Amino acid sequence: MQQASKARPGARIPAELANIVGTSAAILAVVATGSAIVAAWPDLTEWQFAGAYLAPAGLAFAVYWWIAQKL
Repeated sequence: MQQASKARPGARIPAELANIVGTSAAILAVVATGSAIVAAWPDLTEWQFAGAYLAPAGLAFAVYWWIAQKL
């Protein structure tokens, strides 16, 4: 009797799902890092506040661009 299970060993997740999970993790990391920077400095100006979030976002974009160049 054959088994009806079609589970394959080493089944891979779809690329779209990996992209969604990776993007969500990057957004969460950028927001968490920006929040930590804002919390560490008292009395920020508007430009410093924006920079606290733009610096990790720029780094995340650089990592994304570097990975995209390798694919």
